[in-house]
Amino acid sequence: MKIFDLHLDLEVYFRLSEFLNMNFDDLSKMNLKRHGDIPQFQKSGLKFAIVNIFPFSYKNNNWQPISYTTFLRFLNKFQEWIFSYNIFQIVLNKNDLIKINKQKNKIGIILGVEGLNFLRKANQVKELHNLGIRCFGLNWNIDSVYSTSLKTEKKIGLTKEGIRLVKNLEELNVVVDLAHSSLFTIKDVFKIYKKPIIFSHNGVKKIINFEQNLTKEIISKIKQKNGLIGLTLLPYALTSTNQKLDIKNFQKQYKYLKRIIPKNISIGTDFFGFKFRDDFKGGRNYLEFSNNLKKIKADRKFTFENAYNFFESIL
Repeated sequence: MKIFDLHLDLEVYFRLSEFLNMNFDDLSKMNLKRHGDIPQFQKSGLKFAIVNIFPFSYKNNNWQPISYTTFLRFLNKFQEWIFSYNIFQIVLNKNDLIKINKQKNKIGIILGVEGLNFLRKANQVKELHNLGIRCFGLNWNIDSVYSTSLKTEKKIGLTKEGIRLVKNLEELNVVVDLAHSSLFTIKDVFKIYKKPIIFSHNGVKKIINFEQNLTKEIISKIKQKNGLIGLTLLPYALTSTNQKLDIKNFQKQYKYLKRIIPKNISIGTDFFGFKFRDDFKGGRNYLEFSNNLKKIKADRKFTFENAYNFFESIL
């Protein structure tokens, strides 16, 4: 089995492990009490992952946007760490994607960013592209001057500067991610952005009424626009009580999406983006999750091909 993961928060683990109920340790060592590591990735068949720089810091009991300069520092430090492991190789274009896919014992890393609050101006996305960023999450959970997040209390989506930013992104060979965007932002982007879009770590609102889960209307629009949903393991997206965590919760949403949009679904674990849960039956870590993908009969299109074909067409 090969896996293409649309959302693996290794940078959060690298910088903010104290929030995750996981000790920070050498990735070359297997540790089943964390979401993943190189031995787990190898045994699981992880081949590609989008890894986002999280451009926020925790101060005075609140998450706050960082500066552009701080973002550059976070990006450089993370790259120094992750690419010190020879198994990881950066994906910058279609040729990299094809080459790494053919190589054994290599995992492709697509660098992204989760929220654009730190950008001083809309055309700085071109600078980020030059630095190797290929996936642009418009939002995290804090509104920016460009767009509103799913936590917004406003009744708007893209601002004038946000429209300019999205138009700039359309000129680049990059992927736009709306996983944390408000319904207003999502609808605005769908109106003006001509390329396919991803929702990297979301679930199904009809099954679990969670703010990050997608309505039937948005799911239909994603299909119409040839977009991609990364089905997540985020506990809040899988169970309304956040108590009885079981891979069966994931399976239920997978079966629903497979029935209506089989070509537009992929995996977006969000591992390292939430606390380690020892009670997550079948999904505590990457190895356990991958073993259970086989048990729930997840097909190759879902685990790898849909995402690979999507990125091959964009990069």
